[in-house]
Amino acid sequence: MNITKFFRLSLGRWKSQRTGHYLELSHFEDRRSTIEVTLLEPNHPAVVRCCQDCGVDPDTVTLPYQIDGYDDRSSNVFQDRLSRSIVVPVPNPDNANFGKLLQLHLEPSASISIGDYELSRNGTFTVLSSQDTAILEERIWFATPNLRLCVSIVRPSDEAVTTTTFTSDTRVLTPAKPKVAVTSTTA
Repeated sequence: MNITKFFRLSLGRWKSQRTGHYLELSHFEDRRSTIEVTLLEPNHPAVVRCCQDCGVDPDTVTLPYQIDGYDDRSSNVFQDRLSRSIVVPVPNPDNANFGKLLQLHLEPSASISIGDYELSRNGTFTVLSSQDTAILEERIWFATPNLRLCVSIVRPSDEAVTTTTFTSDTRVLTPAKPKVAVTSTTA
């Protein structure tokens, strides 16, 4: 698998189940949501803004996309958005399976995170990013083209792991339209 195939496989609508364990607080979370991943053009205003804010030439990005997350417990799933972010992969010119990953988090707050990514030979996509006082490591892989799995850990820069999560995303497939049998009547 190469990085282009990995990102293209990520596009679409997914049903997501996330289980998180916050070790310091002894808190457990189980969340179900719907995720919509759509491809953006490199000249999309949000992509250009993200690149400018990070000092990256927009001509060097590959397959930027937008992620919208919706809470499945809501009565109107597609009006109660949990989050929206723009993800901008900036591949290494020598090997696209390595590079930078820019994320512009639009909701709940406007912030940018920058991480380093690597796509391993076995198809595992790893992102390591540092934010103010914490380090986030995510590993994402496809068990099948329609089942994506992710494990992540968060730890303060100088401490042990404080949060672990496991997420499974199942692609929402649109059902095929039933074939209508055409019968002819002869008189």
